[in-house]
Amino acid sequence: MKAGKSDRKNTLLLGVSILFSLLLLELGLRSFTPFPIHGEMANRVAHPLLGYTLDPSAGEVDADGFRNPAADGRYDIVVIGDSHTQGFNVRSAESFPYQLADLLGVAVYNLGVGGYSIYQYPYLAELAREKSPAIVLLALLPSNDLLRSLPDNEYLAAIPGVDLEAVPEKRIAGRLERKSISPGDLLKSNLAVVSAVSYLNNKRTSNDTSYYEIGGQAIQKKRVTEHQKYADLSDPVVASSFRNSLAILDYINSNLQQNGIQFGVVMLPSKELILQKWAQAGNIPLPDGYNVTNEEELTGAWLEYFANAGINFIDATPFVLEAFGADTKSAKIFYPRGDGHPFASGYQSYARAAAALVREIDKGHMP
Repeated sequence: MKAGKSDRKNTLLLGVSILFSLLLLELGLRSFTPFPIHGEMANRVAHPLLGYTLDPSAGEVDADGFRNPAADGRYDIVVIGDSHTQGFNVRSAESFPYQLADLLGVAVYNLGVGGYSIYQYPYLAELAREKSPAIVLLALLPSNDLLRSLPDNEYLAAIPGVDLEAVPEKRIAGRLERKSISPGDLLKSNLAVVSAVSYLNNKRTSNDTSYYEIGGQAIQKKRVTEHQKYADLSDPVVASSFRNSLAILDYINSNLQQNGIQFGVVMLPSKELILQKWAQAGNIPLPDGYNVTNEEELTGAWLEYFANAGINFIDATPFVLEAFGADTKSAKIFYPRGDGHPFASGYQSYARAAAALVREIDKGHMP
């Protein structure tokens, strides 16, 4: 009997020790990694016009549901965008709006949330206007900002030239409501320990045939295929969404200008495009089937529109390519294996591009 009680006691103590160790590891990972900000389905609450915002109860999120220390205060610049503005894979202090603030020595507010698209940006621009900044920047990612999500509401439908019926909902990724996900994905989105194990496992499977391997860099074949589809202007739905985007950008620019606020667009390149340009510059052969021509054509169409419409813009591709090359040369990881979002140096390159645009917009006033 005594031996049985002793065994149960030892088992209980072992279980408690394991749970305590896992709790410490979880807390440590949450303190020193970007988790839990970047979960695809985690940390979101419903919003009547945007579909969702970040959950204010999550770390590094303000009362309005955006990734800032506080919602109140005076801001010189507001940046609107998606996950690349929110800052997936990095802590808040490494996101590009935060790094932009450091570069320029001004206050910058982050209005970026993962999964947002061109259809959320006019309402974000209205939120930005209410903060009375000198400049509003839009970080635009051509490879997925047209078809990611479409909140169908009266505010959006009232914008001149926007045809919501031309972009069927079935062609839009379902980001506006929490969708059914597997238990594994749920754990990865809500437990830092499981997320870390998944990340390490992705690194371990370096010979996975679902990836393209380019000069020691890896990218999912599915990402390349999907982004080509989302950026294909020969597709009537993509073409319609592109026309909608021009009407939306005209509306944003006009509305901000009428309120004495300068507007500018930072064009962000995808991981796919950066890998292609890096490989071509280094005479590294691209694998069969690897092609991002559609993204290049869509980017060119947007840049031509900005020039003709008199909208301030900058292409961040040279800045990102330079940073990627430097990190690769020094054996640093720029992009995670299974993700298109960079680490801190990538967001720094976004910030450098944005700073160059701000200085051009506000000549003589910005450092």
